[in-house]
Amino acid sequence: RGRISMIGQFGVGFYSAHLVSEKVVVRTKHNEDEQYVWESTAGGTFTIRTDTNQDIPRGTEIVLHLREDAKNYCQEKSIKDLVKKHSEFISFPISLYVTKEEEKEVEISDDEDEDAEAGKEKEQEMDEDGKPVIKEVDEEDQKEKKKRRRR
Repeated sequence: RGRISMIGQFGVGFYSAHLVSEKVVVRTKHNEDEQYVWESTAGGTFTIRTDTNQDIPRGTEIVLHLREDAKNYCQEKSIKDLVKKHSEFISFPISLYVTKEEEKEVEISDDEDEDAEAGKEKEQEMDEDGKPVIKEVDEEDQKEKKKRRRR
C-alpha cells in the first residue's frame, strides 16, 4: 500500500475520476513489461500489484466504479461530450465501445408482402462489408412507428 499526494502524482485530470467514483481501477501494460493493476478508493492510499490476468497486449484500461449520484456519466452522450471537451490536445486515438439494445414488436403473419418487406429491412441494416449498421434511435420516431403499426 502506498500513500502519496494523488493530485501531484497523477494530475488533476486523473484525480477528477475520484470526484465521481467510489473506486478507480487502472490496468496497464507497456510492450514487453509485466501487466499491473493500480487501485484506489480516493482516501489518499492506493495499491499497485502485478495483474494475474495478463490479457492486455499493450495499453491502459481505466474502470470507474461510479457513485450513485454520478450514474448520469454512464450515458453515451455524456461520455462523448466529456471526451471531446477534454481530449482536444491528445494525439492518440480514444475508443469508446458502445452496445445498444432495441426492442422490436414481432408479428406473426401469413401475408407474403409483409414477409418480403421484413426481408428488405434486414438487408438494409447491413453495410457493404456485411456488418450490422449502427443507427441512432430516436424514441419519438419509434413511438410513432409503433402507433402506425397498431392501426
